[in-house]
Amino acid sequence: MFRTALTIAALGLAAAAMTAAPASAATRCPATFQVLHDDHIGAMSLPAGAYTVSVNDVSCAAASTLFSRFLEDYDGHLPSPWVANASKRSFTRSGSSTGFSVKLAAYPPAPPTPPTPGSPTVCPATFSVLHNDGIGDVSFPKGAYRTTLLSRGISCQQASTLFSDFLDDADGDLPDGWRVAALSGSARGGVFRNAAGTSFQQQLTTARTGGGGTSTNGSVACGPFRVLHNDHIGSLYLPKGTYDVYTLSADALSCSQATRQFTSFLNAAKVPSPWVIDAATGTFTRGAGSDTGFRVKPATRGTIS
Repeated sequence: MFRTALTIAALGLAAAAMTAAPASAATRCPATFQVLHDDHIGAMSLPAGAYTVSVNDVSCAAASTLFSRFLEDYDGHLPSPWVANASKRSFTRSGSSTGFSVKLAAYPPAPPTPPTPGSPTVCPATFSVLHNDGIGDVSFPKGAYRTTLLSRGISCQQASTLFSDFLDDADGDLPDGWRVAALSGSARGGVFRNAAGTSFQQQLTTARTGGGGTSTNGSVACGPFRVLHNDHIGSLYLPKGTYDVYTLSADALSCSQATRQFTSFLNAAKVPSPWVIDAATGTFTRGAGSDTGFRVKPATRGTIS
C-alpha cells in the first residue's frame, strides 16, 4: 500500500508539472496589417481591410515581412518550410508551432452623431467661388455661397477655411473622412459632413459675387482667386494656391474686370502695354501712377467676402 501511495503521488506530481508548462500562447501584435484589395493565398481568402496579427515564437516585424511575401505567392506555394492553413488563416513552420495567424480586424461601431443645435447657424458673410468648380460629384457653380453651420464644434471661419481647402484640391477628393452630398431640389451647393458628425452647408445665393466691403480708400476686396499651379507674370512669381484680389478703386475697375485681367495676365505670363506691374507689392495698374488696377496677395485660408 505504501508503494501504491508513492506511485499515486508521483503521477499527481507529473500531472501538475504538465499543467504548469502549457504550450506557449500566441501574442497579438499592437499594430494592424493593411490588405489594400481583395486578395488570396492559394485557398485562403483575404478581403481588403485591416488585419490583426498574432505571433508564436516569431517577432511582429518578421510576421509582417513574411505576410507581405506570402501575399505575392497567390498560388499558395509558400517557400519551405512554411505551410498555410486556409481555414485558420495561419502560417507555420512545418513540424513546429512557430508561426503567425491573421484575422480581419473588427472595429467598434462609429460613435453616434453629436446632436445638432436647436437651429442651424447662418454665417453673416458669403464665400465667393470665382469659377465653375466641383468637389467630388457635387458641382459648385461660380457665385456667392451662404455658409450654414449644421452642427456644434465648428465656426464660420473654420467652415470657410475647409471650403477653400476642398476647392483647392484639384482632383476633388475630400480628406480626413469628409463627405459631400448635393443639396436637394433646385438648390445649388452641398452639405459637408465628417465621421465625427461635424457638418456645414454651402448654398449658392442670388447675391452678386466678386463683391466685398469697400474700404475707406475706395479699394474693394473681390474674394479668393485660385492659381492652379506654380506660375509667374513677368517677374512676379505666383505659387499654386489661393489669392485675395483687391481693386485699387471701386469706380475705376470692377471685381469681374480685375479677375478677368488677372486670368489673361496668367495665361500670357506677362502684362501688355499700357499695363505695368509692381512685383514687390503684387500690384497691376493701367499705367504708372494710375488708380485703375488691382492688387493680389496670398490669401489667408478661407478668406470670405
